[in-house]
Amino acid sequence: MTDTPSHAPRDPAREAPPQGGGGQYAAGSGQHEAAQPRPAEPGTPHARHEMAGGAGYPQFDGPGAAQYGNEPVEPPPPIAYSPQPTYGPQGTGPGALPPDDSGVDSGHQHTYGYQTVGQPIDLDVGNAISYGLEKFRANPAPWLGITAMGIVIYLVFLLLVRIFDPNSFLPVVLLFLAVMAAVWLLQAAMVRGALYETDGNKPAFGSYFRFVNAGNVLLTAMLAFIGTWIGLAFCVIPGLIVGFLCMFALHFVIDQDQGPFSAIKSSAVLVVSNLGQTLLLALAVAVITLVGALLCGLGLLVAGPVSVIAVTFAYRGLTGGVLAP
Repeated sequence: MTDTPSHAPRDPAREAPPQGGGGQYAAGSGQHEAAQPRPAEPGTPHARHEMAGGAGYPQFDGPGAAQYGNEPVEPPPPIAYSPQPTYGPQGTGPGALPPDDSGVDSGHQHTYGYQTVGQPIDLDVGNAISYGLEKFRANPAPWLGITAMGIVIYLVFLLLVRIFDPNSFLPVVLLFLAVMAAVWLLQAAMVRGALYETDGNKPAFGSYFRFVNAGNVLLTAMLAFIGTWIGLAFCVIPGLIVGFLCMFALHFVIDQDQGPFSAIKSSAVLVVSNLGQTLLLALAVAVITLVGALLCGLGLLVAGPVSVIAVTFAYRGLTGGVLAP
């Protein structure tokens, strides 16, 4: 009978790798060297998918990457936040400073779009007229200059009539439309200046013409003019009503960039919603204008700016807009 060799019990301690990680272990009768990763040089970052860390999980480079094991976690870089701008017609709202006469901005940041600062206020006609008078006193020179342009337009009209002496219908209509377009643009320039005043900025002379929607200004003024004259043809009163309802139309065009029909509608709604206050304001403006005209027309140099600023004060107050003290 052949003796069968018996298997000796395995000694785990004998087969375990020596302390210190020498990289060798006993296997049978020979020694086998296991492949071990080479330690990284101090200060050298781990390569991608390198087995690092105390738990033996892969480490991925880069801030914010997932980290495993005992190595410290590097926080992700902060995300810079920049507030989104508010868009709209340039030169409106608080902080919108008018440029100087050369057309160069004063270096201050413009605020875009119509700005509301609270609820609409109750209109006091006395406060509106006083506001217009104070703003005119604080900045009289450009206001006198822009109002004097109305006198210049009137004198140019008389000169053209004397030179060309139009007798046919077409030249008269063309000359009339040219003069009215100049008057409407001048009126829009005064509204633009009054809006700067309510923003808390003293406009220079060139700032009055900083409105970019001249086409809508002319169309709105023409529609209001035609509606007023058609109404005047019917016993006068309807024409006065149309002119009264359109008293804020140019403000909505210049300040909120509305179209002609939307601006006229917005003006009519605002007037009807505050009928008593706006009616008193319209009567006060009519009286001031009449008194200025009776003073050989020279009083209009003051009455015009005060009236426009007072109406703009009412518009901003009734719509909850900016009203600088």
